[in-house]
Amino acid sequence: MDEVQVTAHRRLKDTGLQKTVLDTTVLHQHIALSMSDILTQHSTLFIKSYGRATESTAEFRGTSPSHTQVVWNGMKINSHMLGTVDFSTIPAYFIDQANLLHGASSLTLTGGGLGGAVEMQTRPLFGQGYALQYIQGIGSFGTYDQFLRFTYGNDRWSTSTRLVYSTSDNDFKYTNYDKKVDVRDAEGHIVRSYHPTERNRSGYFDDIHALQDVYYRDDRGNRFGGMLWYTHSLRGLPFLSVDYRDNLDFKNEHRQDALRSVLSWERRFGRWNTAVRGGYVWQDIAYDYSTTREAVSTDITHSRSRSHQGYVQADADWMPTDRWLLSGNLSAYYNHVRSADKSPFHIGDNYNLGRTEYNLSLSAKWRPTERLSLSAVLREECYKRGSLNGQRGKADFVPVIPALFAEYAVWKSEKRTVRSEKNSPLTSQLYLKASVARNYRYPTMDDLYFKPGGNPDLRPERGITYDGGLEGTLVHKSFSLKANLSAFDSYITDWILWTPNAKGYWQPSNLKKVHNYGTEMMLTADVRLPHRWGLSLTANYAFTPSINRSEDLDDNDASYGKQLVYVPRHSANLSGRLSWRNWTLRYQWTFYSERFTTTSNEVSYITGRLRPYYMNDISVEKQFQWRKVHASLKAAVNNLFGSEYVTVLSRPMPGRNFEIFVEIKPQWQGKKMKNEREK
Repeated sequence: MDEVQVTAHRRLKDTGLQKTVLDTTVLHQHIALSMSDILTQHSTLFIKSYGRATESTAEFRGTSPSHTQVVWNGMKINSHMLGTVDFSTIPAYFIDQANLLHGASSLTLTGGGLGGAVEMQTRPLFGQGYALQYIQGIGSFGTYDQFLRFTYGNDRWSTSTRLVYSTSDNDFKYTNYDKKVDVRDAEGHIVRSYHPTERNRSGYFDDIHALQDVYYRDDRGNRFGGMLWYTHSLRGLPFLSVDYRDNLDFKNEHRQDALRSVLSWERRFGRWNTAVRGGYVWQDIAYDYSTTREAVSTDITHSRSRSHQGYVQADADWMPTDRWLLSGNLSAYYNHVRSADKSPFHIGDNYNLGRTEYNLSLSAKWRPTERLSLSAVLREECYKRGSLNGQRGKADFVPVIPALFAEYAVWKSEKRTVRSEKNSPLTSQLYLKASVARNYRYPTMDDLYFKPGGNPDLRPERGITYDGGLEGTLVHKSFSLKANLSAFDSYITDWILWTPNAKGYWQPSNLKKVHNYGTEMMLTADVRLPHRWGLSLTANYAFTPSINRSEDLDDNDASYGKQLVYVPRHSANLSGRLSWRNWTLRYQWTFYSERFTTTSNEVSYITGRLRPYYMNDISVEKQFQWRKVHASLKAAVNNLFGSEYVTVLSRPMPGRNFEIFVEIKPQWQGKKMKNEREK
């Protein structure tokens, strides 16, 4: 081999960031999973799930789901009403790249992420030719999954069409520990008791997803892109394990139709990188809860919400020298929501209005020496409320949001000359990171205007976060190792909390002060073994105390100094992959410590805490390669040891279950697709 020099430069753009990059193979190897499953198994986030194929929201560093901002191809997709994102409705099959920005690092992407932010993107495949992929999955509980993707790419064009259809009866059996059946003798005396075995009632789902993206690039450095994502979701909401009603007499169903679209233009010339994006989101959400008696249906809750979002954004990056990077970002959103419902407390419109949001961000990144890098971010946000009850809305500005980042190379391997792979050197790096930032999140539309209970006088939630940590890598020709250890300390005031009032309904107020702190650890290792063996391991651990520091609301309030409800102090996961030739064995282990269900962390009664649980999943895959078609067969066992657990009180989860997947990829003449999975 000719001599080559091995060099590496860290991107100025990532200076000081606490960032987790989800590997592309992770996103695509778990073909039937949603992003809620991916985040549960491969990150430090806690996913609060109400059951299989039901609402799943992310709690980042012990904060609430609305404190996690989610961005898809540059556009925020958090609900305008609730401020949350249901990750169970996002197929991992649609995501080509995902990044987690922890704490203060989220401000480089967007504001409002008091816990952090999740960034998801689709990627073009230029110059790759034609490719077709079809996957059929069959699983327990009447589950059927179909996946189809057609791609084409030449030197100028890249297009991809993806379709996902998932349906399931989802009627798994479980032991109901919330009920007890007494067995009596002939005289009526109780001789024994047992917990009954029941089926998950009204847990069916029927989801359709379609994603189309098209990219074009020319010789002058322009790249144009268009993405269109449609979702139709029909889901029965499972009955609680404490529910004694006959499910034949009740309907409990949630329906959602959503259309998300983004158009983009990017250009790189010289030391400039510019981009303009625009997007539109439409959502139609319906919830029906009704009962039927003697062929007469009666609505208990009949809720309808329709929302529209328009979005435009401009970005510019300029590197005047190799040591400086200056960036600017300006975006505007217009959100319009019409919400109406019939419930025991209200009939009619909740609100029907629009709100405009503006965001401006300026940043400067500087590398004064080869080992030291510094970064500063300034962000300004405001939102203008629409007219309500004949009163014209006003513009509310949050104070300027600053963030400072620093990174120092404690150790960097020097440049090496490589003469052959045999004497390839060992390279290593160790970086020290630190950051501090202030952040704000303004109230959602439901917080302000929902009827009954909305509070238009709510103040924005305020937070300040400190981060510090070490990141190291070790690379050799036969193995690589990457580790990250970080600690954080966060204070959030004016935390918005919905509590019941004397009139019988819930109302939000700026009540809480919360102190979040803890540590996060990540380790990734890849080993190339002789005879075409390979081994990969990824481990994550988080210690997350999230403590209420608010004053007691009354004499009966015992929440001061206690862990927030449903936030585990400890969470961990481990992923392993062993490959040989065309065989792959995967193992997944997940752990969550106990979670409290009351603000007082009361454990004297059985429903005061949820027990810790461990989850084990395993799969085996065999790939087949013929001249005209490539195929694979995969068998998976989820919850290998049949653990009995819940993530939310009275919401049972499935025991051991099975899945089988068959994948077919025709091989055409000419260029073949080298998709991310094959890489």
